[in-house]
Amino acid sequence: MEKFRKQKMNIGFVGAGKMGLPIAFNIVRKLGQPITVVDPHLPKLPDELDIDPAMFNFSSSLHDLADCDVVILCLPDSKVVSVVVEGRDNLLGLSEILRAGSTIIDSSSSIAAETLRLASLLATRGIAFHDAPVSGGLARAWKGELTVMVGGLDGLNPLMKIIEAFATKVVPLEKTGDGHVMKTANNYLLAANIISFAEALRFAREAGISFEKFGEVVNSSSGGSYVSLNKIETVARDDDSVSFTTALIAKDVRNFIESCAGIGFELPMSAHVSELWEETIRKVGPDVDSLKIYRTLGPSAV
Repeated sequence: MEKFRKQKMNIGFVGAGKMGLPIAFNIVRKLGQPITVVDPHLPKLPDELDIDPAMFNFSSSLHDLADCDVVILCLPDSKVVSVVVEGRDNLLGLSEILRAGSTIIDSSSSIAAETLRLASLLATRGIAFHDAPVSGGLARAWKGELTVMVGGLDGLNPLMKIIEAFATKVVPLEKTGDGHVMKTANNYLLAANIISFAEALRFAREAGISFEKFGEVVNSSSGGSYVSLNKIETVARDDDSVSFTTALIAKDVRNFIESCAGIGFELPMSAHVSELWEETIRKVGPDVDSLKIYRTLGPSAV
């Protein structure tokens, strides 16, 4: 780690999806150094970005990360993370490609138990593994204003400079895996909150209350939340923009239930929350915004 203090780190990135690409963009924008981005779909930077495309080396091969000091993952779930780290069939994973002394930072929505397993595996090869999942949504991702929950790194660690490039709020947590515990808890809370928000709003609307007045009252009262503060206008517009899909939020609830089971207990409301999201997917589809659950409620439901 001492060499990291003396020179810039070679940075790699795996997973240039909706959240991954803006995170990689802000690493380049804030740190002013190139990055190797691996994704099977070879993404293209939006034309409106004020940045030199030559700073991005897009690749479809993990082998192009062999010289990286640190690799950040932003992947769909723990299963994909495990494949990228451990490999599959005849394809080598990062555990075989990266050299001893390097570090992997997982910003995916992963399960803490799997994170700990991978950290233990990688430690035998001299590779560090930390979790740094993100929250804040797509708009804040492009602005570099995410919240990041970091497992096992203190605020003085030089790796924090990379994380701070795409975040305005970084919360160091005690040990590896803690970031994914908090990400799982936060996203479950969001999933349950969207349901209660949508039900309360549907009730008020059917009783004749306007969107504007609902927001004015709720957001200055005890029932206010991140969802009510930021999403009433989106529901009122009823457009087809997508921020957080029904499939992703349903996956996060399943992660919560699986994580609870992994430490030996279950919580009664989570099963019902999961059922409601699966029912929403059946009604409106997996790729629409999670706020479309509002359409499925009440007498005028789809």
